[in-house]
Amino acid sequence: MMFRMVPNFIEMSKLQIRSLRPVDLTDMYITFLDSFSDYKVPFRLTKEQFVRKFVEKLKIDFSLSAGAYEDNSLVGFVFTAVNYYEGKLTAYNGGTGVRPSSRGKKLTIKMYDFLIPMFQERKIKQCVLEVLTENDRAIKAYRSIGFRETKYFRCFKFDSKHLKVKPPKVNLEIFGVKHPSWDVYERFANQAPSFLDSSLMINDNLASETIVEAYSEGKCVGYAIYQSAFGRISQIGVAPEVRGKGVGSSLVKYIQETSNQKILTVINIQREATNTINFFQSLGFKNQLNQYEMIMPLES
Repeated sequence: MMFRMVPNFIEMSKLQIRSLRPVDLTDMYITFLDSFSDYKVPFRLTKEQFVRKFVEKLKIDFSLSAGAYEDNSLVGFVFTAVNYYEGKLTAYNGGTGVRPSSRGKKLTIKMYDFLIPMFQERKIKQCVLEVLTENDRAIKAYRSIGFRETKYFRCFKFDSKHLKVKPPKVNLEIFGVKHPSWDVYERFANQAPSFLDSSLMINDNLASETIVEAYSEGKCVGYAIYQSAFGRISQIGVAPEVRGKGVGSSLVKYIQETSNQKILTVINIQREATNTINFFQSLGFKNQLNQYEMIMPLES
């Protein structure tokens, strides 16, 4: 795949595309709210939540994130985080948005024209993003850039104030820990997590994550990692030998009781992970939306 080299900004008549900077945060926040004002699941974030979600959790690389400006006003953006995913240095698109008044101008394609040469210069091997399965316009644009669907994710939400679960069938103690034991957790997993919830991304954001472990008879039999400020479950796992005995549901109950946000969400469960999906549905989680993971290789 060949891409032409571009300068560190693209300017066409009144349109300018350049890298974002930390001083652009207020403009980024305002443009984000406008861009997603008509989204299927509207984002109603305060600026503090926006910073926590995209700067602290996502770890935006401003130099590799693009802003599209019309008459010096930010009208579109691509937020990029860089980390390893599936063994490859990856540019993850943590958010793309265009103000409704500026749509139809192929700004997403133009921003990627700007970004891709910089990704290649940094030896990044692939680009990854997630997009709603029903967002035909965005999927078409991403395909034209070079992305292809690789996974189908289901996302769930629990919007009741009270989670009713039965007592576990094993003696269980749940408590918080400061650091994840990845070597233990790996044997509990049914599927590899998506980019955003990978161990590498979580390690970079431990200050915003809460980690709890479930012990039975002196042995760790389950764990959960979640963002208490948002009620978002990043990872959860139960040892195979105690599944179906209430360990997972006890962990979810603990999460709800200790989270500031009582409406819980869990995203990007692969469609093939039927046991995990059945588990969340049995607790009353509803399938809120579905996403494709799309990948564009940058290696020649």
